[in-house]
Amino acid sequence: MDMQSLFLAAAAVFALNTGAFAADETYQSNTKIEKDASGNYTEKNVTTRTDAAGTTRTYEKEADVRVNANGDTDKSTTTQEVTDPKGLLNKQTIRTSTTEKIKDGVVNSSQTVTVNGKTVESETRTAPQQ
Repeated sequence: MDMQSLFLAAAAVFALNTGAFAADETYQSNTKIEKDASGNYTEKNVTTRTDAAGTTRTYEKEADVRVNANGDTDKSTTTQEVTDPKGLLNKQTIRTSTTEKIKDGVVNSSQTVTVNGKTVESETRTAPQQ
């Protein structure tokens, strides 16, 4: 094989395989955090990623902490993860909600996990503050 044929063959192989080298992915993330002088705190984070196959994954987290003058606190966190492969009717959503309330030395906490709108786990606890 002469040099020109070898060069043309190598160029053809490279041209046909460029999909493996050039990923067609997108990624976006937004975060917003607020805190006040009383110790109250809120955070929201949304991250979205679409891969080369067209699957979109969105992860959203919201956190909220409230403190009153007595030192009692209310904390809540909600996360939601959505996976949406390219195509119809194949989206999956997982949502987790967690709360913790501390009042007068007693901690009340709960967690709920739902998958596609159906609760798969739910738990509530009450315990003295440590």
